[in-house]
Amino acid sequence: MMNIWRSPILALILLFIVPIKSVGSQVSSSADDSFTCPQDLNKLTSLLLKDLPNYSNRVIQRTQTENRKAGIRNFIIVASRPEFEPLDLPRIQYNTIDNQDPQQVFFTVLERQYNNNKLTNIQTYHWLFLTQTEIGWQTVLMFSRFGNAQATKPPAPPRETTNGIIGRGVQLWLKDCREGRIKP
Repeated sequence: MMNIWRSPILALILLFIVPIKSVGSQVSSSADDSFTCPQDLNKLTSLLLKDLPNYSNRVIQRTQTENRKAGIRNFIIVASRPEFEPLDLPRIQYNTIDNQDPQQVFFTVLERQYNNNKLTNIQTYHWLFLTQTEIGWQTVLMFSRFGNAQATKPPAPPRETTNGIIGRGVQLWLKDCREGRIKP
């Protein structure tokens, strides 16, 4: 009779005790892995650009259902290293936050597009404006130039893309960084 009760009791013990230990170990390990978003722009953008393809691909998956239905699939493959040489701009081009001029970051992204089994690699150029606020780094504005330059056609002019795929990927990453969710 004792053998019959051992199995249900053992199952209840495993059901209630093992998950509690597992959750407890996750909490303690995450406390040990605390991360503070870098104040230094170079460190911040290095981490950002390393993770940006993953964040942007998540934005694509959430927003590009019509493209997928049409047989078009886009993937962000890699982001370049940042460039920090700013362009001189009059202040009328953007709104300042906390009376600070935003930091300018230039980078490129390699995108791969599959359109009905035809592969195209597309390089896009991005000009990101970031500023440091009381709660951490924030996106001010972003411009992008799309497509590969061809000898017969001039490059496309930059477009405002703060809420585009890459811009939203940047914003999501910055939010996660401010909340300590980024692992270096």
